[in-house]
Amino acid sequence: MKGRILLVDDNEDFLDSTRDVLEMEGYEVVTATSGEEAVPLAAAQSFDLIVMDIKMPGMNGVESFIEMKKNNPRIEVIMATAYSMQELITQALAEGARAVLQKPLNMEQLFKSIEAIRSKGTGGFVLVADDDLALCDSIKDNLEHENYSVCTANNPAEVVKKAESRLFDVLLLDMNLPLLNGLEVYRQVKAVQPGIVAVLISGYAREMSDLINQTLEESAHAFLRKPIDMRQLIEIVDDICAAKRAGTYKKNEPPFMG
Repeated sequence: MKGRILLVDDNEDFLDSTRDVLEMEGYEVVTATSGEEAVPLAAAQSFDLIVMDIKMPGMNGVESFIEMKKNNPRIEVIMATAYSMQELITQALAEGARAVLQKPLNMEQLFKSIEAIRSKGTGGFVLVADDDLALCDSIKDNLEHENYSVCTANNPAEVVKKAESRLFDVLLLDMNLPLLNGLEVYRQVKAVQPGIVAVLISGYAREMSDLINQTLEESAHAFLRKPIDMRQLIEIVDDICAAKRAGTYKKNEPPFMG
């Protein structure tokens, strides 16, 4: 058995079909048709993951998640929705939901999200935002080797879109993205995920010093110059994620200039 999943949705046809697919993949699945039913189940039983609809009659998915966290603050949740409900989606991510997937569910995407959570280990979730594809691949390979789950994005719209659909611990942000500067991208991502911690990177430290310093003043954690020292980057990400897991994260004062 790969793990136990609590599947929560008021649509019983959706519950039946999704449970069948998950069970074929080796998961044990328990279902609930409402938040009111799911909350006591999550308190009484041990689950590796909750997959839950956001919009349900009575207690919605976000309200249910908040109640579940009172019993288990480290509970892992993936939300699903068939509607454009940005306010609830943003609230779900702010509360710690690991992803928000659109219905009808892309099962391959669901399995990737589940596996990312299961394989997280001592790492965390990192979003790498850079238009240099080779550098993204290199950072991704190095961080995944250290047990991190990594997504990459190569333009501002893609960065914000990924931040709107999945919770990340760390944002590695190139300050010289096309179309929109790093400070504006940082502000948009922080509006969606206030708890994300940003490490800024650039090969143009002198030319972009004003933007870099302003972003650091707005609570970005550190700045690293390109070419990136991977060992130093991993140490910084390790420190951030360890502190966040322990609930002791505090921004460097004064800002760390790599």
